[in-house]
Amino acid sequence: MSAQLIQSLLSHLPRFAEEEGVFYPVPRSALLNELCQYVEPGAAETALSLLENLLDTLAVLDRTSLQNGEWRFVSYPAQLLASSILTAMSDADSHLFPANFWNTHSIGNERKESQRAVLRWLETARTEHHAEQNAQPIRFIYVAWSIIKLDGRILFYQREDTQKRHDKTAGDYGLPGGRANQNDIVGAADPAQMLAALQAPNSERVLNALPATLQRELREEAGLRFDEHYQFSLWRRLKPYRQVQGAAPNHALTEYYLDVYQIELTLEGFLYLQQRVAEDERLVWLTPDDIERGTSDDGKIPYIQALYRDFGGDRAALAAALQQLPDSFSAGYRLLQGNPVFIFPIQPGQPIRAGEPGKDKPLPVTLSRQQLQTLLGLAAHARGFDFKSLQPGIALHAYGWIELTEPGPLQTALLELAAALAGSPLPLECRQDRLFRLPIQPASVYFADALFSFVANPDDLRATTSKIPVSIRRAGLETAFGTVAPTSAEFSLPLQLVHDLLDLSKNRYPADNDTAEKIEGRYKKGLHLDPRFKALGLRNLVRREAGVFKFALPFRIEAAD
Repeated sequence: MSAQLIQSLLSHLPRFAEEEGVFYPVPRSALLNELCQYVEPGAAETALSLLENLLDTLAVLDRTSLQNGEWRFVSYPAQLLASSILTAMSDADSHLFPANFWNTHSIGNERKESQRAVLRWLETARTEHHAEQNAQPIRFIYVAWSIIKLDGRILFYQREDTQKRHDKTAGDYGLPGGRANQNDIVGAADPAQMLAALQAPNSERVLNALPATLQRELREEAGLRFDEHYQFSLWRRLKPYRQVQGAAPNHALTEYYLDVYQIELTLEGFLYLQQRVAEDERLVWLTPDDIERGTSDDGKIPYIQALYRDFGGDRAALAAALQQLPDSFSAGYRLLQGNPVFIFPIQPGQPIRAGEPGKDKPLPVTLSRQQLQTLLGLAAHARGFDFKSLQPGIALHAYGWIELTEPGPLQTALLELAAALAGSPLPLECRQDRLFRLPIQPASVYFADALFSFVANPDDLRATTSKIPVSIRRAGLETAFGTVAPTSAEFSLPLQLVHDLLDLSKNRYPADNDTAEKIEGRYKKGLHLDPRFKALGLRNLVRREAGVFKFALPFRIEAAD
């Protein structure tokens, strides 16, 4: 449509008084006749219909008058808006925005915000004032999200727009993943076909490309590489939803399509992710309870509105579904018949004992001093003990894994230990000659009694209170990996039980002695079940050996420092 056609109509538009509401309409036929002076009737009708549609969309024309074949403005401000738009369209030198306003290359946040504000206002108005409340989206976004779950927690990634986001309640952290782009669509050499697919609703081609999107995003956000670090499967395809939303200035009524994938990590992926999370503060763990509440204890807000919406707003149901998902990595401990315990000596020449609790026997394995120290390092890490020093070239990982970051004598020692333990109930697991562990449950790892002592204060033993403090100490332990830190756990025990334990430490009672059996029963119903006691790696304090009751540790009576 030429500027001349629009300019010809300006003086023939209806008028509305600025004050007191006086107005007059103009017959549509008169406007059509004016245009016919410049173009054929068909072209004139097309031009007028387009202008009519524009002004009706702006809501400046009275619709009842329009249906009666007349143009009438609804108010003087409406007349001004229509005149402004039409005048700008008729004047080659007029623009509603600067010539470069909509450029997006190398622009600052202020320009982006200006673009976003315009688009958001227009799209919000179009959506809210749609007669059928069913405005059609003009933007289509396809998203791949991942669920990486470890120890019952879900991995989140800090959103890049956290600091400049306008909706401050939207959430700071999203699930690792992101939007599909043109690079994810295989075989899309033709830009027209590729963009047509990306900007179309429910595009099968883009939906099929979401696995590629997932792989790209996990590599970018978490450094994870498909196959080497993980496999994945579709967990949930969310129901499409619409919202006036967008990244930076790309703001419009958008229809979203989201696929959520469940991730299964390899050992290499699990170990790599542990290190990556420790080094990258943008990666955080949130619990299903955090997700249900919508915030963590330290104020991290998950941005998963699409998931909340897909569960009908029932956050508890979403949390329950996430809790039911298996972890993305399994410890993979070996299931050994009879659930045996393993008791590790701390001096060469003493056997490793293994078997069902109370029925343990020596293993037919002979180890050198170096091999025993190597084994003790593996056992201490499997049990979760703290090392106060480590040899260089060693990294400690979860689930008992020890990684050698450089070859050397320790690698040789570990491989020799693996050969020595081969065929025994206590195998050594090895990956790529650099990852090693004892693949047994931490709770089945115990250490010789000589590593521990039981300590009470003489003044407390003379007290008249019902309970007194005692401590169980674990000495430091030298291993091939470094020194395990000594530790001490404090307990409050009944005074009479402490005296009875002292009595057991001094005297020998036959295994069928009623008094000794009662002491053992009281101990096993209390102290023996305390998680802090179990964490020490001590098998027990009281047991029966060779037909007699035995208090297993040195009972030390020491005054407080």
